[in-house]
Amino acid sequence: MLRCILIDVTGQETELPCPISLTVDTDEAVPADSLYAVFPYIETAEAAGISVYDGDRLLFSGIVDEEEHTVLNGEKDLRISARSMAALLLDNEAMPCVYDHPSAELMRERYAAPFGIKVGDIDDAVYFGEQTVAKGSSCWNVLKNFCNACYSCVPRLSSNGVLWLKGLKRDETIRFGENGVSYSAIRELHKRCEELSAVKIKTENPGGYDRTVSDSSAVGRGIVRVRYLNALLTGSPMRCADAMLINSAAKAYSVKLRCPSCLLGTEGCGAVIDDSPFDIARGLYISALSYHLTDGSEYTDVTLKRRNN
Repeated sequence: MLRCILIDVTGQETELPCPISLTVDTDEAVPADSLYAVFPYIETAEAAGISVYDGDRLLFSGIVDEEEHTVLNGEKDLRISARSMAALLLDNEAMPCVYDHPSAELMRERYAAPFGIKVGDIDDAVYFGEQTVAKGSSCWNVLKNFCNACYSCVPRLSSNGVLWLKGLKRDETIRFGENGVSYSAIRELHKRCEELSAVKIKTENPGGYDRTVSDSSAVGRGIVRVRYLNALLTGSPMRCADAMLINSAAKAYSVKLRCPSCLLGTEGCGAVIDDSPFDIARGLYISALSYHLTDGSEYTDVTLKRRNN
């Protein structure tokens, strides 16, 4: 049974009645998770935050964007729209400046700590170059640009509000099928239009794009989709080219499941399907979840993708 805790502007916590309906969406491609819930009306001060628990396990923690009181067919409802703590990074503008050799610790101190956000994988990494924070950049964009340059990945806030600079990768593996989490529908999707065959790199100025990094798997399967990278504009051109190929391969393949249970909190876990009717790829992980609760029944739409190794 899920428990929903509302935090008002005075800091008072109130446990809400069981929701009439509740939806939580989490996707690694979207910085902030979202929640929309309808509850039987309860009198509270202005809502500021909301948390969702399964027992003592925190599944969602965020800020309230909209609070709505309605009367429909004589029934009074409380409706809450909220986003996870990443919303604070998206909604706040960073001060324009230029960093010379910024470190992960500096990023944590300037852009996560002021919002009470903890970093789960802080290290002593330094980006050996300049990072410009342009006017209008959000705190999230500054962190994202640093992580792209330093780790070749996108940061991610977990369901319990911890920021992972190198992306969310859990050690746990979820098994789907007869010996694990049951599912009622499965869909395997190949998107050749997302996959790159090669990246051509410009290494000298003046000069042409004289170096090529190819994906042998894509080339062997007849994919012709080329991109160009100017090495003079980036400090690690080969790593950027590799990342472009790896990310395109990840976008090109996915598996979608519908499971009649709540799987919130499992994003980033590895995934294995025991009894798939298709020849499912190995090395999958949970990249997105969409949980729905209504009229006492629940299900989670799960998106699996290939791990970017």
